[in-house]
This record gives sequence, structure tokens and C-alpha cells, in this order.
Amino acid sequence: MFSKLSKYLFFLIFLAWPFAGVSLSQNENEKAPPKVGLTFSGGGAKGLAHVGVLHIIDSLGIKIDYVTGTSMGSIVGGMYAAGYTASELEEIALKLDWPSLFSSRSSLRYTHPGKRKDFGRYIVELPIENWSIKFPSGAIEGQQMWNVLSDIFFNVRNINDFNNFPIPFACVATDVLTGDTVVLNSGDIVAALRASMAIPSVFTTIEIDRRQLVDGGVVMNFPVVVAKDMGADFVIGVNVSRRAREAHNLKTPLEIMYQMGTYLDARSFEKNRKLTDIYLEPDLEEFTAASFNNVQEIIERGKQIARKNMDQFLELKEMSADRRPAEQFTVIPGDQKIVIDSMRFEGLQNIRPWFVRNALALSKGDTISSLQLNSNINRLYATGYFNRIIYNLLPSEDDSKSVLIFHFVENPFGSLGVAIHYSSFTGVGLIGNISTNKLFFYNIGGYLKALVGEKPAIRGGMDLFTSDRQNNWFNIESFANYIEFPVYEDFDMTGEYRQNYFRAEASFNRLTGSNSYFSSGIGYYYQSLAPNIRTDFTVRGNNQSNEIFAGWLFNSLDRQAFPRSGVKVNLNSTYFFNQKPSLQFTNQQGEVTSNLAEVGIEMNNYLQFSLNWESWIQINSRLSSFNQLQVGYSYQYEQSFINMFNLGGTYPFLKNQIVFAGLNEYEILTESIMVGTMGWQYYVWDEFVLTPIVNAALYDFNLGQLDNISRENFLLGSGLKIGYLSAIGPLEVTFSYSPQTAKVLAYINLGWTF
Repeated sequence: MFSKLSKYLFFLIFLAWPFAGVSLSQNENEKAPPKVGLTFSGGGAKGLAHVGVLHIIDSLGIKIDYVTGTSMGSIVGGMYAAGYTASELEEIALKLDWPSLFSSRSSLRYTHPGKRKDFGRYIVELPIENWSIKFPSGAIEGQQMWNVLSDIFFNVRNINDFNNFPIPFACVATDVLTGDTVVLNSGDIVAALRASMAIPSVFTTIEIDRRQLVDGGVVMNFPVVVAKDMGADFVIGVNVSRRAREAHNLKTPLEIMYQMGTYLDARSFEKNRKLTDIYLEPDLEEFTAASFNNVQEIIERGKQIARKNMDQFLELKEMSADRRPAEQFTVIPGDQKIVIDSMRFEGLQNIRPWFVRNALALSKGDTISSLQLNSNINRLYATGYFNRIIYNLLPSEDDSKSVLIFHFVENPFGSLGVAIHYSSFTGVGLIGNISTNKLFFYNIGGYLKALVGEKPAIRGGMDLFTSDRQNNWFNIESFANYIEFPVYEDFDMTGEYRQNYFRAEASFNRLTGSNSYFSSGIGYYYQSLAPNIRTDFTVRGNNQSNEIFAGWLFNSLDRQAFPRSGVKVNLNSTYFFNQKPSLQFTNQQGEVTSNLAEVGIEMNNYLQFSLNWESWIQINSRLSSFNQLQVGYSYQYEQSFINMFNLGGTYPFLKNQIVFAGLNEYEILTESIMVGTMGWQYYVWDEFVLTPIVNAALYDFNLGQLDNISRENFLLGSGLKIGYLSAIGPLEVTFSYSPQTAKVLAYINLGWTF
């Protein structure tokens, strides 16, 4: 009996055991703290609100187990997953030069000093390959973005599995060919992030594993499901770009592209929204995807929405009470260094490896920081030979050293540039430029530039560098233009002339530093004059002359238009000789003479000296001081008007022009001039500036007879410049006044001068 009962009980226990096990397991799961996922949506500048939410998460000590993101959400989420704290993220966001990240150009300060005058002057620059124009997959390559991300993620560049980050991480991109969602959780972290935020038609596509990828926001802007797939039981989701904006709120191309991306994403949004346990949507209605001038305000909006949902965060903290906060480590950009064991170059097809090695100036055994490495890459990128330069770090057999692998995407050797220019003096013109950085051989560049408009011009030349380091080079250039200019007497316009001008020169140039070079050479010019309006005394004819010149140029400006800091110096001396005039003079009575002596002109050899010194000093984030000194002096000059200095105008683009607020171009012609200018440049925002200036001039003086200077040799003037850095170049509207003329002048300049 006992035996039968025992068998019966044993049988019941055997049947019940699996169910008991399930019940026990469920109880244990209920007690175990949840694995917490964090998902950040894309949204351009609005994605910086994620940083504000992270401040609250960090302050509560909530441990995050998984991070996912799309586009800007992948950048912020990736940085957090790589070990940055919210405070460090905010510090970086406030210091970053955001406009430069969305530029396809190198920094002005990394550009070769001899090429800085033409830096960034074209609205569109298209590569020419096999004698045809090559259109890129996007308007912006974003080399500066590659560099900044490489610097920020320097500490994890040797981690190929993102699950091995301090916090496991994944981001989302879109396959541009199939429209599939692509989850990126391994490989090169910088390439993955760059792909996740490659806004279609704005940024170029990124190739990963033979797939052409664009912004993940096209199909999944809020990838909560990815966090769930990684193992998250509980998800905090921050969405900054769900609702479609109305037409009047679509103000920028970036915002329009984000709007287009919401169409397909809308299908996945509701599914991801339902999977979110704490859903946050900051109030960012007045901001756009391009509001990078409002970093602090946007971050604060993230803090505000997190505080409004503090009860949910406290409940999550209670659920995770027995868990330690994430052990994040400080990784300030630039403090990481590596020792180079070896280097490998991948992607080189037409550029020789030894050119790259010399330009990078890196060798085996060098110790280098991320900032130094990116600086060297920037200088190589500024040569114009490359469309993209990225790198990876791999551990070597010696654990203390790294293998540095560079991946290159080469540029075609030729390019086409187009720009528009308008000024009150020259009228409107279309500028076209064809250039190559390999004319027949390495280190030989050529260019041909033309201005088509009311006052046409053409310029062509060739640079021959003597070595890969490009420290020394020869230049051959020719220039021709046509202009019409007024003639003034006592500040009243009395006539007008037309001028044809041609110049050819050959020079030798040598770098004297990273921002300067010395130039010397010989030149020839031909100038013809003819009156458009007959006056009491008119000149018709031409003059030609040879020149010997030497000069020194220095440029450390941080940007070409409306700089915040830096110095620009142009010091030049020219000796004119072998002049061959052929001029006719007509007086009020209609008498014509070709005898120069009768009109007091002697075409002797003479020396001309000029100096232009400009300085910008940044006072704070919104204010810079501006100072300028312009000097021109002609020694042993007896030519009356030929090659005199032209005083007037507020934008320099004429030969021998000295700008002066309060006068028009050519309002004063003089053989000697000194102008001092000072002002303040106030940045209403990054692209919009106000610049009040005052200037004073001393002219028509003789250094040997300074005691003869009178009040009539002095001029005063002031002006207010209103500037805006538009997509086609700087727009400047200047209002100026001089008490000597008692006139208020208005002047407009749009775009870059020829």
C-alpha cells in the first residue's frame, strides 16, 4: 500500500515539476531589476535636447544597459555609450563650431597660405572626371565631421563590436537602394554614425559592407525596437522629430529633408512608441533642425521635459535600486595618445603613397594625440587631392602601440566652380572657375577664372611646387579686365572713364610659416584709358611698363567672411621701369597734345610701397574688435594720375584701392595715403553681424616735407556695416558718412569679388 502511494505521489510531483519551475522563474524575474534601454531620435539640432535628458538620468544614478539612436540621436547616444557624461556632452556641444561640421571644405587655417585668397569663394564646386562633370551623391561630404567624430570617439576606435562599449550601442541607417532598415552595431563607429546621419541629398552616402547608406530617419527615426532586440526590458525614449511641420515652418533645406524623412518613418513610429515605457517629447516648436545657434536653450528643453516626468524616473530608480550606476570614464577629446607601430594606406589609386606620407609628416614610432592626428589629416585634405580621409586604429603585437590605417577617397584632379557677385560699383557678374591640382605632373596646378558681367575680367595661371611639402613654388599668372570709373573734383563727380587693363607676372614664393609666405618676381602691364564723358581736361591713350616686386603675406583669420579672430597682412613694394606711354590730352578749348611735359607729367622710374594690416580680436562669443592700417606711398613719382592710389569704397577689389568709409571708389586719387580704421563686430548670430567703424585718413603728403601738412590733408569718416553670410556668399549693406563730403552713402556687396 505504501509502495503504491509512494509511486503515486512521485508521479504527481514529476508531472508538476516543470510548472513549478516556471512559476519560480517568473517570481525571480519579477524581483530582478529590468534591463534599461535608452533610445534617441533624429532631429538635427533639436537632437541636442537628448543631452538635457541625460543630465537628469546621470543625476539620479540610473544605470543604462543599452543605447540606440538615429541621426543626431546616434551621435549623442553613441557618445554616452562610449563613456561621456552628460556634463561632458554639454561642454562639447557648446564649444563645437557646428557650421564647419556641415561644410565640404577644409578649414581656412589648414589651407596652404598661397591658396587662401580663393578659399570658399564658390557657391558650387563640382569635380571634373574624364572631361565631364561628376555629380556627388550629396552636397556635403563633411570631412570636418569625420575629423571631429574621430577625435570624440578616439578612445573606442579600436573596438569593432559596439556591444563592448561601456554601454552596448547600436544605431540605424537606411539602405538607399532597397529602403531597408540597417542596424549598425559593429565595424567603424565613426562610419556608422556618419551613415546614420547622412541626410539624403544633403550629405553624401556612406558605403558599409557594400551597401550605400543614408540617414536612418528615412525609415526608422525612433528605433525603440532595436533596444528591445538588444535585450531591454524597459525603454526610455526621447523623440524630438515626430510631427510633420507646416509649410510656413519649413525654413531651411535641412528642415525640408527632415520633413521628407517623416513620411516613411511614420509607419514605424507608432509601433516604436507603444514599446516605450517612459516617452519624452520636448517642446521644441520654435526650433528647427538647423538651430545650432541655440544649443544651450535646446539642452535646457531636454532637462525640462525630463523634470516633468520625474515621477516615472523615480519609479524606475526604485525598480533599479540594487543596481550600480554605469561606470563611465572621462574621455575629453585630445587627451588620448597613441604610439604608431606602422601605417597602412587604403584607397590610393592616382596619388602616390610617398606623397601622402610626406604630407602627413608621420613616421613609425611617433607619439601623437587625436587632435594632432586630425590636424595633420586636415592639412592633407586641404591639398584638394582627396574627397574623404578617415582612419582606424588596430592593436599591434606590441600592446603599447597601434597600427594606423588610413582610408582615402580621391578627388578627380579637376574641378568647376561657380559664383555670383554684385556690388554697387561693378554691377552684377557670374564667375566661373576651372582648376586642376595636377596639370601634367604632380605639384603643378593650373586655373582659369572668368567674370561675365557689366565689367568682365579673366585670370589664368599655373603653380609649380618644388617638393611635396609645398614650401617653395613658382607662379605664372596673367590677368585682364575692363572697368568704368568716375572722376571727382572736390568730391563731386565730373566725368567717367573706361579702362582696359592687362597684366602678366612670374614670381617665386617661399613659405615663412604655417600662415605666411614671401613673394618676389617680375611683371608687365598694359593700360588703356578713354573718356565716356567729356570734361574740361581729358586723357586718351595707353601706357605700358615693366615691374620688379617683392612682398610678404600673412593670414591667420579663422574664416574668410566676418572673421572672429586673426591677423591679415599684405606688405608689398614695386619698382616701375621702362614705361612706354602713348597718351593724348585735350583741354577745355579742344586743343590736343601728346607732349607729357606740357601737362606736367614725367614718366620716370619710381618705387611704390603699400601695406594693408587687419586685426580681429575676439572679446567674447558675440563681439570682436576690428583694427586696420592701410598705407600707400610712391617715391620719385611725377605721373599725375597713372597708378595712383584710389581712395574710397568699403569693399576692396580694385587695383591700388584703399577702402574708406564715407567716400565712393575713386573719389580721391593720391600718390600717398595713410588710413587708420577701428570698429566693433557684433554677432547677432553666427551668420548675421553688425559692424560700426570709424576711420581717418592723411593723404597727399611728402615724407620729406611733413611740416607742410595742413588740415586739408585730413579726412574723417564713419560707417555701419550690416552683414549676412548667405548661401551665395557674404551680403554687406554699408551706410557711411564723411563730414568733408556731407553726404550719406549706401553701398551693397553680395558674394565674393573676382
